[in-house]
Parts: sequence; structure tokens; C-alpha cells
Amino acid sequence: MTGQLPPDFDVDYQLTRLVRQVRARSLRNLATIHDDLDYSTFVLLLAIVDATTSSGGVRASDLADSLHVHKSTVSRAVRMLEDAGLVDRTPHPEDGRAHVLRASAEAVRRVDAYREDSHAALARVIEDWEPTELRTFAQLLARLNDAFGTE
Repeated sequence: MTGQLPPDFDVDYQLTRLVRQVRARSLRNLATIHDDLDYSTFVLLLAIVDATTSSGGVRASDLADSLHVHKSTVSRAVRMLEDAGLVDRTPHPEDGRAHVLRASAEAVRRVDAYREDSHAALARVIEDWEPTELRTFAQLLARLNDAFGTE
């Protein structure tokens, strides 16, 4: 990028590059979780795994709301994840019309292994960064994420 562009454009450009690189790396490694997994379904699976480990599961409608996707998108992805043995759907204990999505133990194990490999790859990329650089970068990323959350 040239110095003639506005500073906010450089940030946007670099964030776009980063998102593309992270997505490409994720796509290359999705088969470690399941051969038929695509990126969108992967993102849903991560949310279901996180909900399973933190609160015992998640309703499909809540998942759609939190990820800002249509309920039909969640429904199709959940069907694939169920067929793959990665997600179970059980009746909601308080609302008989709804279901709770839970990641299987195998899905949790595979996602944990995927995350460990991903974190190790990131650690290799930033291994020569100073601790103060890492802290500052993490703080600025958190600040940016928080600002997007209020937009």
C-alpha cells in the first residue's frame, strides 16, 4: 500500500488480508475434523462446540441469531453435522417445540485438536515478536472487536 491512502484504508486492507489468510489456512485443515466440512458449517460447528462446553448446548434459532445467518442455513448445516455424527439434536427441556444442539464428544475432541494445531501454527508465525508487542496487538484487536460489537 502506498502512503497516499488514508490510514483507515491501510487498516481495512490489512484486516482483509489477515481474514483471507486465516480462512485459507482453516480451509486447508478442515478435513482433520471431517472430510465433508465446508467453512460455513465449520463456523457453526465451532459455535455449537463452544455452547456445548459452556452451557450444555444451544437452540438453532439462538445460533442463527448470534451468527447473523438465516435459520435455514443453520438447519442445512445441522443436518450435515448430524449425519456426520458431530452434532446431536434433543428436545428442549422447557420448550417442546424447540431442540437443543449439542456437539458429540468426538466433535469436541476433533475441534480441540484442530484448535491446538491452529494455535501452534500462530505461535510459530509470531515467535519472534516481543511480549510487549503481543500484549499491545491483543489489546488493540480486542478494542477493535469491541468497537465492531457496538456498531
